Amino acid sequence: MKTIIAEQQGQPKNFSAPIRSRGWFLLLFCLWLMALTPAHTTAGEERELILWVHPYLPATELVSRFTPLADYLAAGLDRPVNIRIQQSYQSHLDFVGRDQADLAFMGPASYVTMRRRYGDKPLLAMLEEDGSPFFQGMIIVRQDSPFRELDELQGQTFAFGDPHSTMSYLVPRAMLARAGISLTDLGRHDFLNSHHDVALAVLGGYFAAGGVKDEVFFHYRQRGLRVLAVSPLIPDHLFLTRRNLDPVLVAQLRELLMAINEHPDRRLILTSIKPSITGLQPAAPQHYNELATMTEGFDDH
Repeated sequence: MKTIIAEQQGQPKNFSAPIRSRGWFLLLFCLWLMALTPAHTTAGEERELILWVHPYLPATELVSRFTPLADYLAAGLDRPVNIRIQQSYQSHLDFVGRDQADLAFMGPASYVTMRRRYGDKPLLAMLEEDGSPFFQGMIIVRQDSPFRELDELQGQTFAFGDPHSTMSYLVPRAMLARAGISLTDLGRHDFLNSHHDVALAVLGGYFAAGGVKDEVFFHYRQRGLRVLAVSPLIPDHLFLTRRNLDPVLVAQLRELLMAINEHPDRRLILTSIKPSITGLQPAAPQHYNELATMTEGFDDH
């Protein structure tokens, strides 16, 4: 057809033209199909979601703990949900803050620090432990300690857990500050990594006092610990997502997480993460406002 038209317009015959034209047509057709197909990054997002977890335990153990949840979400969304562990608390915080994480699991202190630096993100759910989405921090001493008030710890030794921990660093530091004691007012302070190490160090008399979460105190209370001060109620760990995730998908994720509470495999999904988890609750930024106020200025130790 193209050759006939060319002859009518007075152009010389060219029998190779149909072949070249057909090649250009196929190329243009392929480009047209590519234009109709979503971009590769978008298509990738639709195929897979990544759940990012901060490294509070060895990576292999965290993957094992969160796999039942990832499998549950994958079945509900009809797409793979895979688990990745960041190398450090700080890299996790920045990764989530820069809207690079499809899904993220965060501790309350890391969340309020991230929110201060990067702004709000869509929250999906928060943990409920032993029937409550809130827990408390405690400053502990030995049962035979002479100290009865926080301000008596001026010049004394104090044990913190991990410097990124809500209940073994940021909250007890805020409690000390409210009693008029800064870190420099202490005789000495050290970071012992875990709540249990703090409790044992206070029991052993290596430190006058220390900061732990409530469940750790109750675990060691009968061995000779006493509470010197209790924090306000603090909201538990939470799941959140990035601001640029499809709002329809965000709504699906919230619905799926809340539906775990009625799912036949509820115990398997939740207690795999932590044995004391009894459910999930809706999360909102205002739940964390008091913690944010308490820990203002304490992001860096």
